[in-house]
Amino acid sequence: MTGTTETTDKTSGGVTIKNFKNSSEVENFYRFIHDNDLRSEAKQLVQIVLKSITPQKKRGRKKSVLQ
Repeated sequence: MTGTTETTDKTSGGVTIKNFKNSSEVENFYRFIHDNDLRSEAKQLVQIVLKSITPQKKRGRKKSVLQ
């Protein structure tokens, strides 16, 4: 059980999930967006990606209440 935390926290790049925002690639990406004034475009892209990957809500039938 000693190595399970280490293996589950790693991503394909070798950066732990907790340190993902602190990685140099992400920091450079944020800097690129800020330097080129692309905040609105980046926000639109993130919204589109989140909309496409979130599963649709299941619409169930309401159960009738018998009195």
